[in-house]
Amino acid sequence: MRYKSLLCVFLVFIPLDGSAQQLQGLGGPVAESDLLYFAGEPLLAYESLAVHLHAHPADFDALWRMARACVVVGFAGGSSQGPNHYYDLALHYARRAVEVRPEDIEGIYWRGVAAGRRALNAGIGHSVELALITYADAHTVLEADSLHAGAHNMLGKLNYEVMILSWIERWLVRTFMGNEAIKDTSWEKAERHLARAADLSPDFVLYQFDLGTLYEKRGRDEEAAGPLARARDLPVVHPIDPELQKRAVALLDRIQR
Repeated sequence: MRYKSLLCVFLVFIPLDGSAQQLQGLGGPVAESDLLYFAGEPLLAYESLAVHLHAHPADFDALWRMARACVVVGFAGGSSQGPNHYYDLALHYARRAVEVRPEDIEGIYWRGVAAGRRALNAGIGHSVELALITYADAHTVLEADSLHAGAHNMLGKLNYEVMILSWIERWLVRTFMGNEAIKDTSWEKAERHLARAADLSPDFVLYQFDLGTLYEKRGRDEEAAGPLARARDLPVVHPIDPELQKRAVALLDRIQR
């Protein structure tokens, strides 16, 4: 509850003259959700946005933030609903964001992220459908912004997850599912996109961790040590960072024995 106290302390400094315009200048519920999210409370951010979106269902800035919060809650766990519940919600809200602003890459990006996370826990047929969403959305974002680190990471992670399947699983999917997202994958593309994301945003724990994980999976332990150490040592910014740093430490311990 210390994060709620932090939020209350912040709100104390808002001038109490009843001016709604001043509250809007600070962002209102959207700003509140950002405070909660970056204070490490994505579930509280989700709950705050749920109330706001009930009254304002077409608020684009709230919709993509809701997708973000749901993805992180699903990843972090700690809820009785289970991760797939939140990944499905994330996909729902991201799709709504895209409906509100079809050309805005923020909604497209979070739709791709949500689909990618959900694909990891889906049956083979549904997983392939979701992978195509991730593939298409990543390419759409990169067409609009070739320096979008998140889209590079998303595409690299998609390639990585396909390539760690057994050869028979990859053959079955590529042969019978006819999915461009699955057929157009390789270790080389996984590395290229994950490395590009890490270069573009070197202070993002996730991007360093994912690159280090790829190197470790490929048996390139010396190369893995660098990004994993950076992931371990970077300041915590996003709610998933502490968990990723624990995993980075565990991998480092293993490869340095």
